[in-house]
Amino acid sequence: LNRRKGVSMARTLAAAALLLCTILGSISPSECFSLSLARLPSLGNRIGARGARRGGVVGGRMQSTSPPKTSDAYRFEAVGDSLPTRDSGKVSWPRLAPSRFTHPLDTQATRALKRLPFAETLVRQGFGGMVEQAIYLDNLSNSVRVGPKQLPDIYEMLQEAKEILGLSSLSVDIFVRQNPAPNAYTMAMQGQKPFIVLHSSLISLLSKEELQAVIAHELGHLKCEHGVWITLSNIITVFASQLPGNLGRTLGETFSASTLRWLRAAELSCDRAALLVAQDPRVVVSVIMKLSGGGAGFGQDLNPEDYARQARDFEQESERSWMFRRMREAMTSQLSHPLPVERVRELDKYAKSSDYRILLNSGTPIGGK
Repeated sequence: LNRRKGVSMARTLAAAALLLCTILGSISPSECFSLSLARLPSLGNRIGARGARRGGVVGGRMQSTSPPKTSDAYRFEAVGDSLPTRDSGKVSWPRLAPSRFTHPLDTQATRALKRLPFAETLVRQGFGGMVEQAIYLDNLSNSVRVGPKQLPDIYEMLQEAKEILGLSSLSVDIFVRQNPAPNAYTMAMQGQKPFIVLHSSLISLLSKEELQAVIAHELGHLKCEHGVWITLSNIITVFASQLPGNLGRTLGETFSASTLRWLRAAELSCDRAALLVAQDPRVVVSVIMKLSGGGAGFGQDLNPEDYARQARDFEQESERSWMFRRMREAMTSQLSHPLPVERVRELDKYAKSSDYRILLNSGTPIGGK
């Protein structure tokens, strides 16, 4: 009986893999983004790193709902190739849905996995919950927990970012951990103990506005529940790759490529979450720039506008010929985060889009009802 159940489960997971890979087949390579080192990773991505090299999920185009009517409440203008600027106070979205800002590939991948019966329960109440608790205890024992009386500036950054992203009711801990490598991560599951970890060197490197953007990026992973769905993706990948013969190998390879594309898109979604909190693309671009080539001694001399132009130059150069496009794909095919310049270019485009402008105009002032 147990063997029959195992065979049935394998067939179900294989069917799920085929379904997701079929959805992925509607996406051309030019619509997917290439990857880079995990500079602002979620722990959910880190936990699935091994599986991500061989594990996967889907893509597609986001089906948008009717947006609210735009208004002149929030003036938003880009001059030439310059990054957009804001000229009013911050706004928030108490009922912000992830679909309002997520990358299309991220949205489609999540929707596909939500169709699998009992899959979410398996991750939340099984493997995911145990890992989340273990990592939480590790940070509780080896890090400094932020609170109203412990690093209060960082605590206030978190509270404002939660309000802006419609997460005020979610209890999230921040831990500061001694580490010379600038980094941040989250469990990204919205389980019993959601938390964010900031390395001490990251706090030293960034301004207050930039540090809040990093916190917002990690809150984006929590908002989108990336840990749940990426963990499930890796579970399906492992089962699919164990199928006999060429079928298992083909599914494993296809799923691996699709998961990596999803991981890239998930990071782009969270860069958008960072922008929604900063409401100034220069702040988020500056974070990416400093993590790429910044330092405590010359951070003030770095120019986000010039780095955005560098990102545009990279896009133009890499699209000059078929060979350059292939080189770009080869650079990134096995990585889980977009290249820094591609993150900046994507953020630049999103910050100038009507979707972002409409979203800003639909918000309410910070502290408003």
